[in-house]
Amino acid sequence: MKMAFISFNIEGNENYDPNKTYLLTPNHQSAFDIFACFSIFKKSFAFVSKDTYGKVPLLGFGMSLANYIFVKRGTVGAVKSIDDMENRLRNNISIVIYPEGTRSNTGEIKRPKRGILKIAERCSDIPILPVVVYGTKDIMKARTFKINPFKKITVRFLEPFYLKDIEGDDNAKLDYWYSIMSKNYNELMDKSIKK
Repeated sequence: MKMAFISFNIEGNENYDPNKTYLLTPNHQSAFDIFACFSIFKKSFAFVSKDTYGKVPLLGFGMSLANYIFVKRGTVGAVKSIDDMENRLRNNISIVIYPEGTRSNTGEIKRPKRGILKIAERCSDIPILPVVVYGTKDIMKARTFKINPFKKITVRFLEPFYLKDIEGDDNAKLDYWYSIMSKNYNELMDKSIKK
C-alpha cells in the first residue's frame, strides 16, 4: 500500500469496534480490496474465499497462513465451510465475506448471494457490519496485476445489524443489505465526482 502511495479516507469509525466480533461484509470491486481490508480491519479476522484459489501453488499456501477459509462446492464441502466460519466466530475471530460472491465489473454494488444467509442464521448473535469500499477499482483493474499509484480509497463503516431483526423473507433480508450498501456507495461516488 505504501509503495503504491495509496491513501485512505475512513468514515463511520463509530460503527466499528475492533474489540468486537463481526461478520464483515464489504463490497467487492477489485483484487485490491483484499489489500485494503488487511489495512483497515484490526485484531483477528479471517477471509472467506473460493477453494480453487487455495489450490494455486504458493498463493494457496500463503492464504492458508493468512487464516483464510476456503469454501468448497457441494453439500458436504459447503457444510464444512459453514462449520469453519462458525468456529472462528465463536472464538472471537471476525469473518470477512464478500456477499456479492465475485467482483463487480462496473464497480456498482451487486445483489448479494444467498450463501451469507447460512452463516448469519447459524450465528444470529453475531452482528453484520456492512462496509462500503470505494476507489479500489481504479487502482487495480480486473484480470491484471498492474497497480495505478497515488489513488485514494474511501471506506465507510455502516451501522451493524442483525439479520434476524430484518422483517420479511430471505429475499427481504438480502435486499436490506443491498439497499443500504447501494445508497452509501452512490453517495461516495457522487462526492468523488463533485471534487
